[in-house]
Amino acid sequence: MNALLFKCLVLCLSVSVVTHAQIFHLPNNTELNKLWHDFKRSFNKTYVGYHEERRRKAWEENIQRIVDHNKEAKNPEIVGDFYEMTHHLPEEFDWRKQGFSTPIYNQKDCGSCYAFSIALALQAQIFRQTKQLVPLSAQQLIDCSVSTGNYGCGGGSLRNTLRYLDQSGGLMTYKDYPYIAKQTRCQFERNRALVNLSSWAILPTRNERAMEVAINKVGPVAASINASPHTFQLYHSGVYDDPFCSPNTVNHAMLVVGYTKDAWILKNWWGNRWGEEGYMRLRKGNNRCGVANFVAYGIV
Repeated sequence: MNALLFKCLVLCLSVSVVTHAQIFHLPNNTELNKLWHDFKRSFNKTYVGYHEERRRKAWEENIQRIVDHNKEAKNPEIVGDFYEMTHHLPEEFDWRKQGFSTPIYNQKDCGSCYAFSIALALQAQIFRQTKQLVPLSAQQLIDCSVSTGNYGCGGGSLRNTLRYLDQSGGLMTYKDYPYIAKQTRCQFERNRALVNLSSWAILPTRNERAMEVAINKVGPVAASINASPHTFQLYHSGVYDDPFCSPNTVNHAMLVVGYTKDAWILKNWWGNRWGEEGYMRLRKGNNRCGVANFVAYGIV
């Protein structure tokens, strides 16, 4: 299991992406200086002389890219101001009870967690619109999203996967492009694509209330998480709440399908013998295992 987890690494993104993913205007010089200082302090970075100047320049360029992307991708009716929509949320919500009942998957010896998470998040969007359960191809994402920086069965990021779908022309069904648990050449056929990604978004980092809003208003969301502890790997049932499951690192991706008063409900890809028939309940309220560090969804 350990080898599988580390092969399923959710690749380290530019930290500025995670920290400032919801900004829509470039900060002024004073704000940039503070953000740069906070960034270095939070992630224990020290640069000297030329290296400071070079790293700062690259960091600011990333922020500009984020600003440009957010201006283009924001859909006010979907993303909106999360804080204005928090007044009428139910205390508990579970998409499975709405009919989103999906197969139990086993990624086997392939670091494909990122692919399953995004494929299932988009399948949920189809379900919201049509009430039909149409499995989508994680294998296409494994084989083809290397073009945007993923590594096939060697791991990938949610952001790179969504970027691929932005450019690809669509996602095929699981039936037309089935999972084989290894990377092969990209066999995407545009004329057989079932869905196209119309927009996507990253939630405010470490904001569990925003997760509740998104799950209610948008649908199940993909989340990066720290799956390293043995207690996580051996989880069988109940609400997982290991205080040693650090929120400071993530190396796996899962689908958040709902929540209770005290727990998130997550779908995993480790077969039916893991967890509660492939699902986990994870303690809410303290960003356990970094579940709210990097959460994303797509709209079809």
